[in-house]
Amino acid sequence: MEKGFEFLSIQPFEDKRGSLKKIVMKSQLHENEHIEEVYVLYSEKESVRGNHYHKKTIEFFTVVSGIAKVALQNLTTGEKEERSISASDNLVMKVPPYVVHGFKNEGDQPLIILALSSKEYNRLDTDTFAVNILE
Repeated sequence: MEKGFEFLSIQPFEDKRGSLKKIVMKSQLHENEHIEEVYVLYSEKESVRGNHYHKKTIEFFTVVSGIAKVALQNLTTGEKEERSISASDNLVMKVPPYVVHGFKNEGDQPLIILALSSKEYNRLDTDTFAVNILE
């Protein structure tokens, strides 16, 4: 059974100054995929974000700081996955349409997630449909 969602492993460039992590490159996108919006999520201890899916939007997420409990469910196949992810895991989550996604801050420090979206947010057409996957 195909999950639909992906965890993409990234390889940071590291030297004495620190590290550089390329989150998404044009060469990783399919011909019909593009990025219209980039934003950062800041979440306090025990808070939950997401708990929704999109019908048109593809999103990419990576943990910058903290520990996220991530829950994903493909509404087409029924495939589910739940795991904890931190910045040191060097993962980018690719979440296509019809995949419910939720993030919970399980750590004591604020959770910071970088997000990229194929659709710019429009409050008149949010393309956001609530599903409670994570509490």
